[in-house]
Formats: sequence, structure tokens, C-alpha cells
Amino acid sequence: MKHNPYYPHYPYAGYYPAQGQVPPQGQMPAQGQVPPQGQVADGQTPAQPYKQQNTKTHFAMGLVAGAAVAYILSNKKFQSGVSSTAEKAWSTVRGEVEELKERLEDTQAELEYYRNLHKGDE
Repeated sequence: MKHNPYYPHYPYAGYYPAQGQVPPQGQMPAQGQVPPQGQVADGQTPAQPYKQQNTKTHFAMGLVAGAAVAYILSNKKFQSGVSSTAEKAWSTVRGEVEELKERLEDTQAELEYYRNLHKGDE
């Protein structure tokens, strides 16, 4: 049994059995390592390099997604809808900020009133 020198403090970190040896029950090989020949970990498929996994499917999905994004972003109706929505949102934010400023000024005026009211009591 060999251990990964980079992670010695983790139990079974980098554990991989010697060639032809089966890992003990309940212990799985480290991620990225393939079990001994002819064996597959429970519920897993044999590891394959990334380039061999659905390259044509990934390319087609990327092509379709890119075309959809390009169409949406170049659509004038979509652009006008986004800009009007952004405009409405910005005006709402500005209105709320103004409302908060007014409330703050009212609170400051009240505090000043109560300070001046109790100033004569001292």
C-alpha cells in the first residue's frame, strides 16, 4: 500500500493498491485512480479522459447556446425591453434613496427638537 506524500494527514489519501491487489472492503481508491484491472468502484463507470467523453455533444450544445445568446442580444425588441426594465428599476432605486434621505432628515430634526426641549431642564 502506497500513500500520497502530499496529503499524509488524511487517512487513505492517495491510497492505491499494488497492481492486481483489491482494496479492503469499504475503502475506495483515490479520486482519479482506477481500481485494479477488471474492477469498477460501486456505482461508478471506469474513468475516461475528458476529451473522450461526448466531445461532439459538448460542441453542439455550446454552438446552440452561443447562437441563442447571439440572437437574443441582437434582437431589437429584447434590447428595448431590457433597457426599459433597467430604466424603471433605476428610477425606483432613485426614488427609494430620496425617500430614505427624507426620513433621515426627519429623524435628525426630531432628535434636535428633543435635545433642545431638554436643554432648559439642566
